[in-house]
Amino acid sequence: MPSGQAAARPRSTSPAGRRPGARSRSDRRFFVLAALPAFIVVFLVTIVPLAAALGLSFTSYTSANPVASWAGLRNYRLLFSDPNVPTVLLVTLLFAVAAVVLEALIGTILALLMARKMRGVSVYRVLYLIPLMVAGIAAAVSWKALLDTSAGWVNSILGVFGIPQANWLASPTLALPSVVIADIWTGAPIVAVLVLAALLGMPEDPLEAARIDGASQLQVVRYIILPAIRPVLGFAVIFRTVDVFRQFGLIQILTGGGPGTKTTTLNYYIYQTVFTYGNISYGSTLAVLLIVAMAIPLGVIYLLTRRREI
Repeated sequence: MPSGQAAARPRSTSPAGRRPGARSRSDRRFFVLAALPAFIVVFLVTIVPLAAALGLSFTSYTSANPVASWAGLRNYRLLFSDPNVPTVLLVTLLFAVAAVVLEALIGTILALLMARKMRGVSVYRVLYLIPLMVAGIAAAVSWKALLDTSAGWVNSILGVFGIPQANWLASPTLALPSVVIADIWTGAPIVAVLVLAALLGMPEDPLEAARIDGASQLQVVRYIILPAIRPVLGFAVIFRTVDVFRQFGLIQILTGGGPGTKTTTLNYYIYQTVFTYGNISYGSTLAVLLIVAMAIPLGVIYLLTRRREI
């Protein structure tokens, strides 16, 4: 090679002949275009109805007078003077707390059992997940038959042992716990599936090191397993909280919101207001209240999960 001349060096390019920056921009455009249809669907089925409900809450619109006229804050003033609102909010809170807490506890315990390495564990996993294969309406009808006062299996079994039979779905004290139990039957396996996936993805080294150091099984669960699966468990709790707040079919089939308002949740009260009483604008106001009431616990759960995430 002649002196004073430098060999020409080719510029580094990607395998496709493009620079890395150009490829990354092309990938971003591809992902944006791929996600755009899903974003449009979510926008149409979520944001648009939410905006419509918010707009209707400021109008006077009923089935008897289907002309939306401006009402200002009248529906929100009615919200604070409605004697049923504190009751349905309390029922919703009791239902949500009892169902979600018990589902998280039972689901986590089931996941810990199904994650153990033992003979026939696959059979147990299938049996525990059977409720996920049953449609919600079918499960509600089954529970209504089980808890029937005269012909239900639960009262029949209690009668065999001489235990007084209860009116599960019509008793003011037993109706809400009965609905909670029915919801747990379908909700706990969902938590179990999510937590089981997190447990099966955990590395074995920290668990083995803790056992070698003499940690008990309870200490391993408390100090190693639970901190590791906390983000997944937080997601499961958020998922179940949303589902419990919007629960309708189970309550409609089991109790119809009764006796009285003992099982009338806020979501079910919205249904009664709109479809039974025909007050669409006030039902939209209640829907806004439901969103606010649901957003508060979801925000708290999310913040707690993020602060303790490892």
